[in-house]
Amino acid sequence: MAKSESTGHDDIIETIVDYKKGLRNKITAPKILAEQMGISIGAASAFLKEMKRGNVTQIRGYEKTPEHIVKGRTGKSNQKKNF
Repeated sequence: MAKSESTGHDDIIETIVDYKKGLRNKITAPKILAEQMGISIGAASAFLKEMKRGNVTQIRGYEKTPEHIVKGRTGKSNQKKNF
């Protein structure tokens, strides 16, 4: 049973994004995710392993980019259109 009341969805999403960016390894990420979601470590490990390495900002739904970088992108080809 998931522990969504005690741990917010943001913490779970940040753990997944950290894993996909390489900030957490395949040993520590499932342990943290299992604790946050209230599932077994094996299930958390399988969940992370099966996820595609797509654009991790799409998992989050927003981009954590400093404001000065966003201002520099304005009017250029790498300007974000959906966020």
